[in-house]
Amino acid sequence: MEKQKLLKPHSSDWFEVLEKTDPQQAAMTRQVLSRAGRDDICSVCGDDPAADYEVAGAPPPSTMRLCDDCRDIRSGMHGEKFSPLQN
Repeated sequence: MEKQKLLKPHSSDWFEVLEKTDPQQAAMTRQVLSRAGRDDICSVCGDDPAADYEVAGAPPPSTMRLCDDCRDIRSGMHGEKFSPLQN
């Protein structure tokens, strides 16, 4: 079985999927991006720098753009596993 293509965080396709699977997270991320006036920041807190990750076992879109602090917090509190996305 072919692996599904991973969506780039903050892309229109990414938001389309996130709005179906987690509308609250989609709304929060849109607000963070709107306040910052850019989209190359952390999906959770808006910090820069942020990198794109695949989140193991997460529902689609199963990718996020995270700063180091948010990645470490999510990993420690929720046991999430992250792999850097290859651009």
